[in-house]
Amino acid sequence: MAAMRSRRGSRQNPEAPRRTRRKAPPPPPMSVPRLAQIKLNGGLQGEDVKVSGRSLAMGLAAMVMFTGVAIAGATWLGSSLFDVREAFARAADGAAANMGFAVGEIEVAGVAGARAQEVRAIVIPEGRRSILALDPQDVRARVESLDWVADAQVRRLWPSKLQIQVERRQAFARWQEDGVVSVIDYNGERLLAERAADHMNLPLVVGAGAGPAAEPLLIALENLPELRSRLQALVRVGDRRWNLELQSGALVALPEEGAPEALAALENLQARHALLDRPLAQLDLRAPGRLAVRIHPDLAGGARPMLGGA
Repeated sequence: MAAMRSRRGSRQNPEAPRRTRRKAPPPPPMSVPRLAQIKLNGGLQGEDVKVSGRSLAMGLAAMVMFTGVAIAGATWLGSSLFDVREAFARAADGAAANMGFAVGEIEVAGVAGARAQEVRAIVIPEGRRSILALDPQDVRARVESLDWVADAQVRRLWPSKLQIQVERRQAFARWQEDGVVSVIDYNGERLLAERAADHMNLPLVVGAGAGPAAEPLLIALENLPELRSRLQALVRVGDRRWNLELQSGALVALPEEGAPEALAALENLQARHALLDRPLAQLDLRAPGRLAVRIHPDLAGGARPMLGGA
């Protein structure tokens, strides 16, 4: 009995260690492919997108290699790539033309006759037939490349009409250089399509570099009718100043600085004293505030010195 009690007492002792029951090991997980696990988990998790430095370096190296190979291939095929692109462009252009977008009427406003025909001749690039192939900006650049065109505006009127408004450069003067006379515009640029013989009413500028440098004097002469009606030529001297040759044969020496103002003063003297109607051989305006004149020897009875203070 005592032994049984001691056994029971030992079972009821809270300090006695409990025996643990071993749990059965869980069944091995089923082998699920990685892509299926990602789908079951609802997408990529943070641990799924971790990239090591080595992986990143390898990826960048692969991109660099791929880019290098692409560039090398393009370089190797360079001569044929243009042909392929051109063939594709021509095929697309032909298809558009056959669908009703072929260029029909080319309307040119602002000029007529040979000038309008010259514009039409350069509008359509070689090998193109459709209006889709005509970029208005490109057409405008081609038209403005003509030396006599100052500005052009281009519109495409679907499906097949092209409208071009042309503004001609204004013939401003004739420029004689090295014995050759050309027509120039305000900027002194030669209008190669214009014949000087057709513009004998324009003022003549003479000398190396005279065309681009003449604009200030020519503009001043627009408001000086007495001088303009008597002008024979504007002659460039030493690429720094001007002489006026008058139809009477008189020579007017202008200062290096303030030449337009000197012309205005001479116009005023003509209006007040009819100075240019007198038998003068030379007028010198190079000294500020002073006019020196020389009488024509044939009309004044012999050679005369310069007379100051007139």
